[in-house]
Amino acid sequence: MRLWVVIGIACLPVFLMAFLDYRERRQDAITALESEVTRMLTAARLTENAALRSMQQTFRIMARADNLQSLDPEDCSGLAGRLLQSMEDFANLGAALPDGTIFCSATPAGTQISVADRTWFQDALTSDGITGGEFLVSRISSKPGMLFGYPVRDGQGHLKAVLFASIELGWFDKLIAEFKLPEGWNAFMLSEAGAVLSYYPAAGLPAHAEQAPAGAAAFLQALKDGRRLSELDGLDGHRRMYGVGAPHFSKSPLLVAIGAPLDRTVARIDQGFWLRLLLMVGIALLSVLTARYYIYGLIEAWTGQIGATLDRMAAGRLQTRIRKFSRVRELHAVELGINHMASELQKRDVDLRRLSTAVEQSPETIIITDTESRIQYVNEAFVRSTGYTRDEVLGRNPRLLNHGKTPHATFKAMWAALKSGQVWRGELINTRKDGDTYVEMATIAPILDEEGVITHYVSTKEDITQRKQSEALVHQLAYFDALTELPNRALLHKRLEEAVQASSHGGVQGLLLLIDIDRFKQINDTRGHATGDWLLREMARRIQSCVGEADTVARLGSNTFGVIVPDIGGPSDLARAIAQKVHQALAAPYDLGDTRRLYATTSMGIAFFSAGTPAPDTLLMQAEVALYRAKDEGGNALLFFDAPMQAAVDARAALEMALRDALEVQAFRVFYQVQVDQAGAVVGAEALIRWIGADGKVISPADFIPLAEETGLIVPMGLWVLDTACRQLALWQRQPATRHLALAINVSARQFHQADFVAQVRAALDHHHIDASGLKLELTESVILGDLCTTIERMHQLRELGIRFALDDFGTGYSSLSYLKRLPFDQLKIDQSFIHDMLTDNTSNAIVRAILVMSDALGLEIVAEGVETADHRAFLIQHGCQFCQGYLLGRPMPIEAWEAAHLPGAAGMPSDQPTP
Repeated sequence: MRLWVVIGIACLPVFLMAFLDYRERRQDAITALESEVTRMLTAARLTENAALRSMQQTFRIMARADNLQSLDPEDCSGLAGRLLQSMEDFANLGAALPDGTIFCSATPAGTQISVADRTWFQDALTSDGITGGEFLVSRISSKPGMLFGYPVRDGQGHLKAVLFASIELGWFDKLIAEFKLPEGWNAFMLSEAGAVLSYYPAAGLPAHAEQAPAGAAAFLQALKDGRRLSELDGLDGHRRMYGVGAPHFSKSPLLVAIGAPLDRTVARIDQGFWLRLLLMVGIALLSVLTARYYIYGLIEAWTGQIGATLDRMAAGRLQTRIRKFSRVRELHAVELGINHMASELQKRDVDLRRLSTAVEQSPETIIITDTESRIQYVNEAFVRSTGYTRDEVLGRNPRLLNHGKTPHATFKAMWAALKSGQVWRGELINTRKDGDTYVEMATIAPILDEEGVITHYVSTKEDITQRKQSEALVHQLAYFDALTELPNRALLHKRLEEAVQASSHGGVQGLLLLIDIDRFKQINDTRGHATGDWLLREMARRIQSCVGEADTVARLGSNTFGVIVPDIGGPSDLARAIAQKVHQALAAPYDLGDTRRLYATTSMGIAFFSAGTPAPDTLLMQAEVALYRAKDEGGNALLFFDAPMQAAVDARAALEMALRDALEVQAFRVFYQVQVDQAGAVVGAEALIRWIGADGKVISPADFIPLAEETGLIVPMGLWVLDTACRQLALWQRQPATRHLALAINVSARQFHQADFVAQVRAALDHHHIDASGLKLELTESVILGDLCTTIERMHQLRELGIRFALDDFGTGYSSLSYLKRLPFDQLKIDQSFIHDMLTDNTSNAIVRAILVMSDALGLEIVAEGVETADHRAFLIQHGCQFCQGYLLGRPMPIEAWEAAHLPGAAGMPSDQPTP
């Protein structure tokens, strides 16, 4: 193997030089191909420009014709038909009015056709020359082709008509044929979807690869990445150097590829490289075989001589020396080494004495006993460690150090190993002469004679007392709480695993109890952390006094305790008694001294375990579910885990996962509910988010909005609603009939208090170019509560942008008049709960009328929500309510249905959302 390595290292530079030469020659060939392909792409671009100039000349002829100036359909269609006959590969010629209606076509159209939505038409409206081609299916001929537009303007620059020309796919074949590619080259044109529009030579394309061939993806990716030159597999399966580009005449994404064959240059270079490589490998192999034969033959006789010499030395004749030396320098060195080894072996008696000294001076205790366990030798370390002198221990049994602290099972295992001839290693707890206890790590091995009979035992011992103390401290820190000295979460989990496993075999029933101190942060804030720590220690003591010695009490977190009762000792009813006992003990007042008392309540969650119980992690989760339910119900309670709790947790988790998926795939819709004034005129709408589930059913906002608030998903949802509303406002504000409409959106407290909320609103307004006065943000009292100064500052920043504000659900919260005075609101929205009962309930009636009077005095507009009957609306108008919203006027609906129902004169307007 070493010979192979040496030959390999020697050959490595040669191989490396051959490889570098091959790579340079191959790169030169590829560079030449790249240059040729680039030249072909340039020629293709020139051919493309010439074709476009020809088409533009045709457009100019048609534009200057008298038949077009009068815009007479028959004259213009006749002219188009005559020109079309002289234009090879053109499918149609014609013209459209400035509104997009086709009035002139060489190919007759059965019905009136509009092309206002076509990209080529829209580009022609703002251009002065021929537009980029658009690849699509003609609405006149229903055939695919490339359409170009050309604007026709009068002397004042006003648009009179837009000419168009449709080119058949055969035009692309001729365009590629004019590239005049050399033999072995090919070229083709692909659509954005990968369909083959043209291929040259046509016979080279497989019949099955015309529509979106599998090989097209690599070319489309190369165009997307901006790689003009790439070595790729062609559509016919042959690898070439391809130049990839997009034609200038097409606005639709198209791809043109021109490929040069690699096999005529690169393949020959590759073949030459592999032949040279094979030749060098053969030479190296022959060299190795020759060297192997020579070296092995040289050392054969020498090995026999050396073997005989070593046999004599092994027999004890250490005076043996090698007299006849080899001529090979390396083998001679080995011979000298063997002679030197023989000389050194003669000195072994001296070395053995030195070894004895080393044993004597070893820092570890060494004891040698006979087979009757009588001590025959101890070193100086033994004397220092035990305090006994040699005379006091020689001839005695080592058990004089054992005062019964080492377990009997340890000695039993030790003698079982020694008598079988094995080495034993373990810990011994011994006692020094002065009575001090220490721990030793002992290794005891039997000493065998030539017949394999045990004659002595040798023991090496190391004092590990300090190490054991350190390990005990590490164990204490790893598994116990420093404040209460109770087991921590890790040890509780370990003991819970043991208890669950024992219950599955023993048929007993146990319980896991989790205890959480209610409002513990408030105790720390008001009484100080020292009092909080004292309370935790006192609670730990009370819990321990309520359970047995076999039970486990642990501290899991800041203010959470856990109790494991492996066996409740009877029916499950006893579990409630145990929990009640702990709950009552913790509910008793805590005496702080100086006549001061502290009262603390706790919430508890209990889970049972027995045979068939799930894993400890699941059991711990069940107890946590019960604990959190107890805290959600107000605290100071204990609850047992049951299936409905788990079902609620699973349902919430499933809803959260579905909500995240829906947000990712944009499964939301915006519905709009109309708002009208006293005369019944539409003044705007409120945008309401709706979630359409995978089954097509609408999921109630009451189910997913609170969850979105809790998880923070309400922020991206609110941003999406803001963008959608601004897009719809932009569409309305472009139409005179809807320019006056306002759109209101709800903003959650979490979204409003985002640091960049004002910047997000400003970005949406700038992106959609809308008048901000048409956008109204509806805030609830939860947005206002908290940092009122920050809320006022942020509202004024938004007011500077032109945004208006409405206070939503007015009357259902605290409804403090102080913030109505300080905050820049424009509207108040009376909650629908008051509107629903105001004609039958005197209290609701009085509240509604009071709000109307108050808002009038404060100069605030009023919007009444939940107007469902004509009597409701009549009452509100009678008492001065400006705007109404409710099922009487219209339910929330998609924008298409909303505009059809409330804006009949604006039907057909573009909307911000696709129809589902």
